[in-house]
Amino acid sequence: MAQTVDRVEAARAAFAERDWRRAYELLREAEEASPLDPDDFELMARAALWTENPVASIPLYERAYARQLEAGNTRRAAFIAVDLAHDYGSVKLQRAIGNGWLNRAARLLAEDPDAPEHGYLALERSLIALNRGDYDEALEQGRLAEEIGARHGDKALQVRGMQRQGMVLIERGEIDEGRALLDEASVAATNGELDPYSTVVVYCNTIGACRELAAFDQAGQWTERASAYCDEQGITSFPGMCRVNRAEVMRFTGKLTEAEETAEQAWEELAPWAPRIAAAALYEIGEVRLRLGDLAKAEEAFARADDAGRDPEPGRSLLLLARGRVPAAVASIRRALADPAQGVTARARLLPAAIEILVAANDLDKARAAAEELRELGARFAAPALEAAAEQGDGMVRLAAGDAEQAVAPLRRALRLWQETNAAYDAARTRLLLGQAYRQTGDEDGATHELGAAAAVFDRLGARLDAERAAHLLGREAGTRVTKTFLFTDIVDSTKELERLGDERWAKVLRWHDETLKLAFTTNDGQIVEHTGDGFFVAFDDPRGAIDAAVAVQRAVDGDGRLAGVRIGLHADEATSVASNYHGRGVHTAARIAGLAGPGEIVASRATADAARAPASEPRLAQLKGLDEPVEVVTVAWR
Repeated sequence: MAQTVDRVEAARAAFAERDWRRAYELLREAEEASPLDPDDFELMARAALWTENPVASIPLYERAYARQLEAGNTRRAAFIAVDLAHDYGSVKLQRAIGNGWLNRAARLLAEDPDAPEHGYLALERSLIALNRGDYDEALEQGRLAEEIGARHGDKALQVRGMQRQGMVLIERGEIDEGRALLDEASVAATNGELDPYSTVVVYCNTIGACRELAAFDQAGQWTERASAYCDEQGITSFPGMCRVNRAEVMRFTGKLTEAEETAEQAWEELAPWAPRIAAAALYEIGEVRLRLGDLAKAEEAFARADDAGRDPEPGRSLLLLARGRVPAAVASIRRALADPAQGVTARARLLPAAIEILVAANDLDKARAAAEELRELGARFAAPALEAAAEQGDGMVRLAAGDAEQAVAPLRRALRLWQETNAAYDAARTRLLLGQAYRQTGDEDGATHELGAAAAVFDRLGARLDAERAAHLLGREAGTRVTKTFLFTDIVDSTKELERLGDERWAKVLRWHDETLKLAFTTNDGQIVEHTGDGFFVAFDDPRGAIDAAVAVQRAVDGDGRLAGVRIGLHADEATSVASNYHGRGVHTAARIAGLAGPGEIVASRATADAARAPASEPRLAQLKGLDEPVEVVTVAWR
C-alpha cells in the first residue's frame, strides 16, 4: 500500500512538471495495485491525452466519470460528461453517443443551476449550433459560457466563451467584431493565463479562424507558435492537428510535395482518434494532387474525405472541371453554394472556383455576379489572399467577355497580391491569364514573358496539367532548347524562423539573406530567374559555377548563424528558354532534388556533381515526385 501511495505522489509531481508520460505510467501501475481515487484516475486520463496515445484517454475518462459519480461528485462527473460529449460528437463524429453524454451532463446539473460546469455545457452546445449553422443559438451559448466563467472566476471558460463568440460573428459576416474577440482570447493564451488544454484549444481555434479568413501568413505563424507550445509542454498528441494547418499553408505557398507529405503524416496520426480533423488532412491531399495534375488520386482523396465527414468542395467541382466535365462541375458548385448551413467564410472559399467554372461554361452573367460578391467579401475580410482571388476573378470574367484591355489592370493587381503573400501557384495561374490578355491586346512580348514565367513555376512545382497548358499557349516556336545547371534554394522552416525572431529581426535577417545569396550567384555568373519570399531559382551556364555558388551560400549562412539553415539542390539538364525564363523536365528535376536537402545541405544529381568534380557522398537513388525513373543524387561536401 505504501508503494502505491508513493507512486501516486510521484505521479502528481510528474504531472505538475508536465512529464505526462511518467505521470501516466506511474498512475497506471498504481491502479493495477489498488484502485485510484476519482481525481487521480481523471489525472491518468488527462496524462494519456497528452501523450501519443490519445485513443486510450476516452475509455479512461468514461471510467473516471463513473468513479466521480459513485463518489457523489456530480458536478465533476458532469464536467467529464461534457468532455466525452465533445470527444464522441465533435471529434470522433459519433454524434448519437455524443448527444447521450451531453444529455447526461445536463441532467446531472439540472438540480444545481449555479454550477460553473453549466458554462462548459453551454460551450459545447455553442459548438454544435455553430456546426449546424444556427448562429443565433451559437452566439447566445457562447455569451452564456463567457458570463458564467467571469462570474465564477474561471478564466479558461471565460476566454473560450469569448473566442467562440468571435468565431460565430465571423461566420455571420461581422468580421471586425469577431476578430477583436479572437485577438483578446489569443492574448490570454500567449500570456500563459490558461491551463494547457485550454491554451491548445485557443491556438487551434485561432489557426482555424485565420484559415477561414484566408489569412494564411497569420495561420502559419500561429501554427508554429502552437507547435512550439506543444513541444515546450511535452504534448505529443496535438501536433497532428497542427500538421493539417501547416499542410494548407504549404499548399498555399506552392510547396506541394511537402504539403502532401505533411498531410499524409497528419492523416496517419489523427485517423484512429479524430476522424473529423483527419478528414481535413485527406481534403488537403486531394487539393495538392489536383494541383499536381494527378486527377485519379485527387478523386480518391476527396472521396475518402467525404466519407470521413469533410465536405470535398470546392475541390470536387474543380476536379470535374479539370476532367472537362463542365456541366457536372457547374451543378456541383451550385449545390455547394446553395447550402443553407454555410457561413460567409465557406462561401468565400467556394466563389473563386465558381467563377472559374462559370467562365468555362460561358455563363458570364453569373460569373460576373460571383466575382462582384467575392470582391465585397475580400474587402470585408481584409485578407490579401481573398483580395487577390477577387481581382483575379474580375480579370478572368473580363477576359472571357472579350475585354482584354480592361482585364489587364485587375490581373496585374491580383499578381502583385499573390506575390506579396508568396502564393507561387496562384501567381503563376494569374500570369497565364495575364499572358492571354496581353496577347489579345497585341503585346506578344509581354504575353511571352508572362506565359514563360508561369510555365517555369509550374515545372518547378510539378503542376503537370498547368505546365502543359502554359506550353500550349506558348507554342513550340516560342522557346529555345538550352542546357543549363539549375539551382534552387529555400530557407528551412522559414515560418518557424519568423516566429522565433519576430517581425523586425526577421526582416533584417531576410534582407541579409537576399543580399548574400544574390552576391554569391552573380559572382559565379548565375542568372537569377525567380526570387520568392524565402528562396531563389538560378540558372548557370556550367555546373562548376553552380557548385561554387552553392558552397559560398552555405559557408555564409553557416558563418552568420542567424538562420537555422538553407537547403540547396541543383541539376544540369536541357530546358526550354522563354523570355529569360526556363521550363521543362530539367527544371522540375532540379526543384525536386532541392526538396531532398536538409538544413545546410547541397544535394545534386550525380552527373552534375561529377561534371563539376565536386567532392560528394556516395550516390543514392531517389524517386522524385512526377518522374518515372529514379535519379542518382549525392550530397556535396562543402565544409
